[in-house]
Order: sequence, then structure tokens, then C-alpha cells
Amino acid sequence: MYKKIRLFRLWLPVLLSLCLLSACGSAKPAAGTPETGAGAPNDAPASTNVPMPASADTTEISWFLSVGVVPGKWDTSQYVMKKITEATGVTVTSTTPADDADTKLNLMIVNGDLPDIITFTNGTLIRDLIDAGLVWSVEEFFNAYLPESHFVSGGFPNDIKQSLIARDGGWYAIPSHILSQDNREIWGLNDATRELWLSTDYRENRGVIFNKTIMDDLGITEEDVQTESGVLAAFEKVKNANLTVDGASVYTLLANGKNFSGGWQSDGGTTGTLALFFGGMPVDSAGNYQSLYYSSQYKRGIEFLNICGQRGYLEPNQFTLDDAASEAACRTGRVFCFIGNTANTGFAYAGEWYTPGPILSDGGESPVLGVTTTVGRGWLQTFIAKDTKKPEAVARFLEYMSTEEGLMTWVYGEPGVDYVENEYGLLTATEEGRNHADNASVTGLGAFWAFANQNFDQRYMDPSNDGGIVPQCAFGTHEKTVVYNSTALELPSGYMEANPDMVAITTEILTYAQTELANIILQADENTFESRYQAMLDQLNTLGLPEVDAYINEAVQKNYETFGYRLQAIN
Repeated sequence: MYKKIRLFRLWLPVLLSLCLLSACGSAKPAAGTPETGAGAPNDAPASTNVPMPASADTTEISWFLSVGVVPGKWDTSQYVMKKITEATGVTVTSTTPADDADTKLNLMIVNGDLPDIITFTNGTLIRDLIDAGLVWSVEEFFNAYLPESHFVSGGFPNDIKQSLIARDGGWYAIPSHILSQDNREIWGLNDATRELWLSTDYRENRGVIFNKTIMDDLGITEEDVQTESGVLAAFEKVKNANLTVDGASVYTLLANGKNFSGGWQSDGGTTGTLALFFGGMPVDSAGNYQSLYYSSQYKRGIEFLNICGQRGYLEPNQFTLDDAASEAACRTGRVFCFIGNTANTGFAYAGEWYTPGPILSDGGESPVLGVTTTVGRGWLQTFIAKDTKKPEAVARFLEYMSTEEGLMTWVYGEPGVDYVENEYGLLTATEEGRNHADNASVTGLGAFWAFANQNFDQRYMDPSNDGGIVPQCAFGTHEKTVVYNSTALELPSGYMEANPDMVAITTEILTYAQTELANIILQADENTFESRYQAMLDQLNTLGLPEVDAYINEAVQKNYETFGYRLQAIN
């Protein structure tokens, strides 16, 4: 069973589903390449072969991003940007708004004033760009301006391409953080880390982590925090110890800050995580869709948090913390236990943490985890403006940044300076490399998230670079976790948005549930918990949650027919 790992700092931020992770033609062959005959990439875009412009002059292209740390100033004295410009003849002027990025992009669309490249995630704006004919088809663009590109010669995973076509009616987007079976076949796996990476098929951001330093200082063992009663007893020890770090009190339990209740169905954050630990599923015993709010296991999770609130393990002010504040608290050692979206904690960057996988219910219910077989579409979506005046330069830039040489440049940096290679061909950051990555908005090292390729990472990364791998896989690989195929629960693209009534109801439910759940967790005592929880369910009924469930269930039942299987509640 995966339990504990000494965590090292990773220079490429881990963001995802989501989950989430992130080599050079001139680099010497690594162990596991065709030269050594061990698990090598097959069709990986190993070198750029990008035709350079006849003139030595560079071409400036513009790039809008809704999120990221791409340097605002293109400084070719920095290794990463120098190598990119040398390879492509391109310099980049990027814009990443501090807030309201989608609004700013929408205004650009309305005004017809788009930069050369646009990177964002908003599904509605994706549809607007495509419907308005403002962006290129990827294949059409590269066939016209760089026909030798890997995007049109078999170096882009077909399963992800088909998934994008199913969503958009054509292939318009170049996605980030791509991860799929076809992409794994392109890049291959290193024999030294094959088993570990295969376990990431069960990787899950929702989870629980404990500060191992505090555990050791207070004599709390790994066995002590396997069950809910054991965790509560550990919380009591921490509370009574009155621990501080640099004069600030330690959070006994940090429940994901203001995102404690996740999305409108409350399947994320701390509440959704505990629901999984205690066996909650969004279907009833007959396989009909049912919001987690109605699950007795979800209610058990809220009751657990209510007990923590009553006993002083959960401070009311933490529900105002944003992700940055939560991460800062975890990084500085001020958090004993975090439950929720562990990707937002920074735990993979510093410190030593322990996870039991799930917290096991005292009632004996099996923890559950849904894993989809659907091919993902990545995270950030990059589009090429149809009216770009510099298509050849744009093509060279996008090609280079997505190939092995480009990925090696911006992910790992300068060989021997920013990273070193071990005997297995796995790459690890040096102290200087970590410093450069910490200043990514200036150096560019690790900054180009739009081109992150998780299967590339799995081929070359020393796993110690990503301290989240083992802890975030511990839930799905735990011997008592029941993993089920959740593909049938996925809704067709735009299904909810197509019904304005459903959109209005879900918006109202989100607002109400977040407030009321906080009130129940922090204010209800044992005598009033039951009545307050029932009152919340009654109000959700009044707001129209049963109608939403029925609408979703229509799609789920069709999915059962399509996929040939039927779910039912396990507990």
C-alpha cells in the first residue's frame, strides 16, 4: 500500500482533474530508448525540423492567456526564451489578465480584435470562436503553413483528437496536460518507473494528507489515522497541544478553505471527498441518478465536519480562505490535516506528508472512486486566430513548444544547470533549476502550461519531482476502495446549458447550499444537526433539485444503453 513519501519541490505546477503533471534532440539517448531496447517512445515528435525564416530577423507574435505565468517580457538573455527564439525565429508578447480574463476575451471576440494565439478554458467562448469562424482548424492550418508538423504527421494522439472533434465539431484546439492511451503509446514509459505511472490511472486530487512532522512530534502513528474515530482522536491531541508556527496557530483541520463544498453538486472540496471516503455515489440502488446531497454517506461526511466544528478542530474563519492562502498555510507547516482538493495545497512542493488513502468509515462502508474511461481533452485550450498576419511564425512556435526538444527546453531548462539525468534516463531539477522555476514569470522555466504533456512527463520525469504521485494514487489503489466506471455519469457537452431552467436552478442551489452547509457544520449541535440537515434537503427540494436530478437521469439512462452497463449504489 502506498503510504508515505518524502516530498520534493516540483518546478512545473501540478493542476488537475482533474487532476495533473506536466526532452531534447541534442540530449544523449536515455536508458529505455530504442538504443537500449527498453520501453521507448514510438512516434514522439523528437526533433523540430522547423524551417527557419530566411532572414535572421525575429518575428513577434501575440498571445492571450486566461491563466498562466508566461513571461510578459520576452528576454532572450534567459536560457528558455533564448532557445525558443533560436529554434523558431519567434518572440512572444503575452497578455494574462489578473482578473476577468473571460470578459476581456469576450470583448476581443465581439470587436474582432484577436491576438495570434488564444489560450483559455471557457466552453461558451470556445463555441463562440468556432461558430463565428474566427479560429483555424488545426489540420488545415498546419497543412497550409507547416505540412511536416507532427500535428499532421501522426505525432498527436488520435484518441484526444477525436474527443476534441466530438466536442467542437472539428479539430480546432491544441490542449494542454494531455494524457491518454494513444499519447502513452507515442511517448512510451521508462521501465524504471512503469509500474508507478500505471498506478496514476487511479490518481485523484480529492484526498486527505497529514503533516508527518506534527504526527511524529505528538506520537501520532500512521495506524492512528486510518479510521474516522482514529482521526478525531488525533485531532484532539493536536488541538490540546496548542501548536504554533512562527507565532501563528496550527490548523488542526483545514477543510479546503472557501471551496469546502466544491461545485453545485458538492462532489468536490471537503464535503465531496468525505462522501467518497464514506461510500457515497450519485446513484441510488436502482441506478437512477441522485444528487450526493441525498446520499446518507454524504450526510455522514457533513456530520463528521460538524463534530470537528463542535470540538474546535475546525476554525470558522478558514471558510474564507482562498486557494493561495490555503497553500501558504500548508507550505509553512501550519496545517496538521487537509481534506479536499490536495492539488491546491502545495503539499507536493515542500514538507513531509502522510496519507492513509481514504479515511475509513467506522460504519464499515466501502470507500468508492469513480474512474472514467472517456478520453480527456486536456485543460487549457489553445486556438489560432484566423486573421493572424504571421501564420508561418505561429506554426513554428506551436510546433516547437509541443515537440520533444521544445518540451525539454521549457519544462527542464539547461542541461547540467537546471537539471541532471540519472542512470535510468530520468531527469531531476537542480537547486538552480528550482530557483529558476520559482521565478518562472521572468525565466520562463516551467511557465508554458499551454503545452504541458503528461505522457512526456511520465517518460522522462524522476517521480521524486512530483511529490503528489504516490499520495494522490493512494486512495484509488487502497485495498478497500471500490473503483467503478463512472463514464455513464458524464453528460453530453452542453447538456445542462441547453436547458435555461436547469441552469437557473443549479445556480440558486449552489448559492444556497454553500451557505447552509457552512451553517450546519459550524453551528448545529448534536440535538439540532438532524433537523437542520433535513431542513436543508427540504429547501433543496423546493428550489427544484429533484427536477434537476430527473433531467440528468435522462442522460444517464441513455448512457447505460450506449455503454452497455448499469451502475448501482455500492453501500
